[in-house]
Amino acid sequence: MALDPTGRDCMPLYHAGQIQIYRGNKTAAEELLAKAVEGHFSPLLVNEEEVFHDYGLALWFAEKPMDAITNFEKSLAINGTFTKGLNNLGCALGLGAVLGKLPQQMIVPGIQQLQQAVSLSGDSILYWRNLVALLRFANQDEAAASAYQRLVALDPHSAQDPPQDCSWEFSFR
Repeated sequence: MALDPTGRDCMPLYHAGQIQIYRGNKTAAEELLAKAVEGHFSPLLVNEEEVFHDYGLALWFAEKPMDAITNFEKSLAINGTFTKGLNNLGCALGLGAVLGKLPQQMIVPGIQQLQQAVSLSGDSILYWRNLVALLRFANQDEAAASAYQRLVALDPHSAQDPPQDCSWEFSFR
Protein backbone atom coordinates (compact mmCIF):
# COMPACT_ATOMS: atom_id res chain seq x y z
CA MET A 1 0.00 0.00 0.00
CA ALA A 2 2.97 2.30 0.61
CA LEU A 3 3.98 1.87 -3.05
CA ASP A 4 0.58 3.17 -4.18
CA PRO A 5 -0.31 6.04 -1.84
CA THR A 6 -3.22 7.08 -4.10
CA GLY A 7 -4.93 3.73 -3.47
CA ARG A 8 -5.65 3.23 -7.18
CA ASP A 9 -4.75 -0.47 -7.11
CA CYS A 10 -7.38 -2.25 -5.08
CA MET A 11 -5.45 -5.47 -4.49
CA PRO A 12 -3.32 -4.48 -1.46
CA LEU A 13 -6.32 -2.78 0.13
CA TYR A 14 -8.55 -5.77 -0.63
CA HIS A 15 -6.15 -8.29 0.88
CA ALA A 16 -5.48 -6.10 3.93
CA GLY A 17 -9.26 -5.74 4.39
CA GLN A 18 -9.71 -9.50 4.22
CA ILE A 19 -7.07 -9.96 6.89
CA GLN A 20 -8.88 -7.46 9.11
CA ILE A 21 -12.19 -9.33 8.64
CA TYR A 22 -10.42 -12.53 9.66
CA ARG A 23 -8.91 -10.81 12.71
CA GLY A 24 -12.29 -9.36 13.70
CA ASN A 25 -11.20 -5.73 13.25
CA LYS A 26 -14.50 -4.45 11.86
CA THR A 27 -13.61 -0.78 11.53
CA ALA A 28 -10.25 -1.38 9.87
CA ALA A 29 -11.78 -3.93 7.48
CA GLU A 30 -14.55 -1.53 6.50
CA GLU A 31 -12.10 1.35 5.90
CA LEU A 32 -9.70 -0.72 3.78
CA LEU A 33 -12.42 -2.35 1.70
CA ALA A 34 -14.18 1.00 1.16
CA LYS A 35 -10.95 2.22 -0.45
CA ALA A 36 -10.60 -1.02 -2.40
CA VAL A 37 -13.99 -0.68 -4.11
CA GLU A 38 -12.94 2.79 -5.31
CA GLY A 39 -9.67 1.53 -6.86
CA HIS A 40 -8.80 -0.28 -10.07
CA PHE A 41 -9.48 -3.99 -10.35
CA SER A 42 -7.37 -6.60 -12.08
CA PRO A 43 -9.40 -9.56 -13.36
CA LEU A 44 -6.16 -11.53 -13.52
CA LEU A 45 -5.87 -11.37 -9.75
CA VAL A 46 -9.42 -11.17 -8.40
CA ASN A 47 -12.89 -10.77 -9.80
CA GLU A 48 -14.60 -7.48 -8.96
CA GLU A 49 -17.52 -9.24 -7.34
CA GLU A 50 -15.18 -10.57 -4.64
CA VAL A 51 -14.16 -7.04 -3.61
CA PHE A 52 -17.74 -5.76 -3.36
CA HIS A 53 -18.77 -8.96 -1.59
CA ASP A 54 -16.11 -8.69 1.10
CA TYR A 55 -16.88 -5.00 1.56
CA GLY A 56 -20.50 -6.03 2.12
CA LEU A 57 -19.39 -8.56 4.71
CA ALA A 58 -17.29 -5.95 6.52
CA LEU A 59 -20.28 -3.58 6.52
CA TRP A 60 -22.54 -6.28 7.98
CA PHE A 61 -20.09 -6.90 10.82
CA ALA A 62 -19.87 -3.12 11.34
CA GLU A 63 -23.66 -3.23 11.87
CA LYS A 64 -24.56 -1.41 8.66
CA PRO A 65 -27.02 -3.92 7.18
CA MET A 66 -28.44 -1.75 4.38
CA ASP A 67 -24.96 -0.82 3.13
CA ALA A 68 -23.95 -4.48 3.35
CA ILE A 69 -26.97 -5.51 1.28
CA THR A 70 -26.18 -2.84 -1.32
CA ASN A 71 -22.67 -4.22 -1.78
CA PHE A 72 -23.80 -7.85 -1.88
CA GLU A 73 -26.23 -6.75 -4.60
CA LYS A 74 -23.38 -5.02 -6.47
CA SER A 75 -21.41 -8.26 -6.38
CA LEU A 76 -24.39 -10.05 -7.90
CA ALA A 77 -24.92 -7.34 -10.52
CA ILE A 78 -21.39 -8.15 -11.72
CA ASN A 79 -21.88 -11.92 -11.52
CA GLY A 80 -25.44 -13.16 -11.13
CA THR A 81 -24.28 -16.74 -10.49
CA PHE A 82 -21.89 -15.80 -7.66
CA THR A 83 -23.16 -18.30 -5.11
CA LYS A 84 -21.15 -16.87 -2.22
CA GLY A 85 -22.85 -13.52 -2.86
CA LEU A 86 -26.27 -15.19 -3.05
CA ASN A 87 -25.64 -17.00 0.23
CA ASN A 88 -24.46 -13.94 2.11
CA LEU A 89 -27.15 -11.67 0.67
CA GLY A 90 -29.71 -14.27 1.75
CA CYS A 91 -28.22 -14.36 5.24
CA ALA A 92 -28.14 -10.55 5.48
CA LEU A 93 -31.77 -10.22 4.43
CA GLY A 94 -32.96 -13.11 6.57
CA LEU A 95 -30.96 -12.37 9.70
CA GLY A 96 -31.61 -8.67 9.29
CA ALA A 97 -35.33 -9.40 9.45
CA VAL A 98 -35.03 -11.86 12.35
CA LEU A 99 -32.82 -9.48 14.36
CA GLY A 100 -35.11 -6.51 13.74
CA LYS A 101 -32.54 -4.62 11.65
CA LEU A 102 -34.77 -4.88 8.56
CA PRO A 103 -38.52 -5.18 8.01
CA GLN A 104 -39.80 -8.68 8.77
CA GLN A 105 -40.93 -9.27 5.17
CA MET A 106 -37.28 -9.11 4.00
CA ILE A 107 -36.87 -12.72 5.07
CA VAL A 108 -38.73 -13.82 1.91
CA PRO A 109 -36.18 -12.29 -0.51
CA GLY A 110 -33.48 -13.81 1.72
CA ILE A 111 -35.01 -17.24 1.24
CA GLN A 112 -35.20 -16.61 -2.51
CA GLN A 113 -31.48 -15.79 -2.64
CA LEU A 114 -30.63 -19.02 -0.85
CA GLN A 115 -32.96 -21.00 -3.10
CA GLN A 116 -31.06 -19.62 -6.07
CA ALA A 117 -27.74 -20.55 -4.43
CA VAL A 118 -28.85 -24.16 -3.91
CA SER A 119 -30.20 -24.32 -7.46
CA LEU A 120 -26.74 -23.35 -8.73
CA SER A 121 -24.77 -25.42 -6.24
CA GLY A 122 -27.05 -28.23 -5.11
CA ASP A 123 -24.34 -30.10 -3.23
CA SER A 124 -23.38 -27.22 -0.91
CA ILE A 125 -24.15 -28.25 2.64
CA LEU A 126 -23.67 -24.65 3.82
CA TYR A 127 -26.33 -23.29 1.44
CA TRP A 128 -28.82 -26.01 2.39
CA ARG A 129 -28.21 -25.41 6.12
CA ASN A 130 -28.79 -21.69 5.69
CA LEU A 131 -31.93 -22.26 3.63
CA VAL A 132 -33.35 -24.56 6.32
CA ALA A 133 -32.60 -21.97 9.02
CA LEU A 134 -34.29 -19.13 7.13
CA LEU A 135 -37.31 -21.26 6.26
CA ARG A 136 -37.66 -22.11 9.94
CA PHE A 137 -37.32 -18.44 10.92
CA ALA A 138 -40.12 -17.67 8.44
CA ASN A 139 -42.31 -20.44 9.89
CA GLN A 140 -42.41 -22.19 6.51
CA ASP A 141 -42.37 -25.57 8.21
CA GLU A 142 -43.24 -27.76 5.22
CA ALA A 143 -40.58 -26.18 3.00
CA ALA A 144 -38.09 -26.32 5.88
CA ALA A 145 -38.76 -30.04 6.39
CA SER A 146 -38.25 -30.73 2.68
CA ALA A 147 -35.00 -28.74 2.58
CA TYR A 148 -33.86 -30.47 5.78
CA GLN A 149 -34.41 -33.89 4.17
CA ARG A 150 -32.19 -32.82 1.28
CA LEU A 151 -29.58 -31.55 3.74
CA VAL A 152 -29.55 -34.83 5.69
CA ALA A 153 -29.24 -36.78 2.43
CA LEU A 154 -26.12 -34.74 1.61
CA ASP A 155 -24.74 -34.79 5.13
CA PRO A 156 -26.16 -37.44 7.48
CA HIS A 157 -24.40 -35.78 10.44
CA SER A 158 -26.78 -32.82 10.00
CA ALA A 159 -29.53 -34.94 11.55
CA GLN A 160 -27.72 -34.57 14.88
CA ASP A 161 -27.19 -30.82 14.51
CA PRO A 162 -30.22 -29.06 12.95
CA PRO A 163 -29.46 -25.54 11.63
CA GLN A 164 -30.34 -22.77 14.07
CA ASP A 165 -28.56 -19.86 12.41
CA CYS A 166 -27.36 -18.57 9.07
CA SER A 167 -23.62 -18.96 8.41
CA TRP A 168 -21.54 -16.53 6.38
CA GLU A 169 -19.28 -17.65 3.59
CA PHE A 170 -15.82 -16.06 3.46
CA SER A 171 -12.59 -17.16 1.87
CA PHE A 172 -9.18 -15.62 1.29
CA ARG A 173 -8.26 -14.98 -2.33
